[in-house]
Amino acid sequence: MKRIAIVIAMAAMIGSTAHAQSVIEKLDPALDSLVAPDTKVEVLVRDEYGFFEGPVWHHGREGDFLTFSDLVRNQVERLNPQTHTVTTYLDDIWKGKDDSSAISFERNGMKFVQIGPNGETLDKQGRLVFTAMGSGRIMRREPDESVTVLADKYEGRHLNAPNDLVIRSDGAVYFTDIRKSSVTRDETPPEGVPHTGVYMLKNGKLALLDGALDTPNGIAFSPDERVLYVNDIRPKKVYAYDVRPDGTTANRRLFIDMTGDNRPGAPDGMKIDVRGNVWDSGPAGIWIVSPAGRHLGTILTPERLSNLAWGDADAMGLYTTSGTMITHIRTKIAGIRP
Repeated sequence: MKRIAIVIAMAAMIGSTAHAQSVIEKLDPALDSLVAPDTKVEVLVRDEYGFFEGPVWHHGREGDFLTFSDLVRNQVERLNPQTHTVTTYLDDIWKGKDDSSAISFERNGMKFVQIGPNGETLDKQGRLVFTAMGSGRIMRREPDESVTVLADKYEGRHLNAPNDLVIRSDGAVYFTDIRKSSVTRDETPPEGVPHTGVYMLKNGKLALLDGALDTPNGIAFSPDERVLYVNDIRPKKVYAYDVRPDGTTANRRLFIDMTGDNRPGAPDGMKIDVRGNVWDSGPAGIWIVSPAGRHLGTILTPERLSNLAWGDADAMGLYTTSGTMITHIRTKIAGIRP
């Protein structure tokens, strides 16, 4: 562990006991079986110098803990859920020299460049598989802490900015690439794939499932894996696809449209619970949407969300990431986790 940061858990929770219902916006009575009316959002980590993404709960040979990505620091962090201690799990992921096409932003008068990893998941062996967004790669951390590149090119051109991913029960990796035609001197040729993409990596072969979305982002399967959900973040729309037996997709259709809510937030990362409800980052916080596409309600969060993951021993804890925070929310239902 090359960097250790002791992070003090915030004593205050978003929503005091007297105003606990302020974090829940209920639109449908079905929400009552999913979250309690006095739900609280506990801030575990706060850091103004990073940008957090891609949480995933580990529950295998290395123990129970959360990892998450820091796109600015170019590393994957490990959070101890008991002590809230943060240590480095994997660092120095982007090794390039040209960051001119990387996504950047300003905060408190400082410029930050997102060169590091983004979405994370686990394979059947419990190995961390992640999108190295700044590097244009899908990568896997091995037990000896080395890293294997699973995908980096499509039809001879480098991937642009792989964003999020999910692994099907047959081992196929589905991921999104949020950008198109990026240019970097670190690759030959320097021009990237000329379209965005929803991809399937199966048996070492990369297949394009959809190259027409504007900015594909979060991605998840229904519990039976017959439906694939993909967030299109800039238009603030979520799409559903039928999944064929061979893993390819068909019948893209609109699942839910978030454009009617102008509060900060958009469909970024998403996860699914055991009943098939979609828990999606959206305007004002976490949108909870039924499998039929009905918006049941929203959990209000202190900052615009980037992603979320089910965790804790019972899979009923929801961990969220955002620009500067990691938070924890207890729910009344278990989620699907790798």
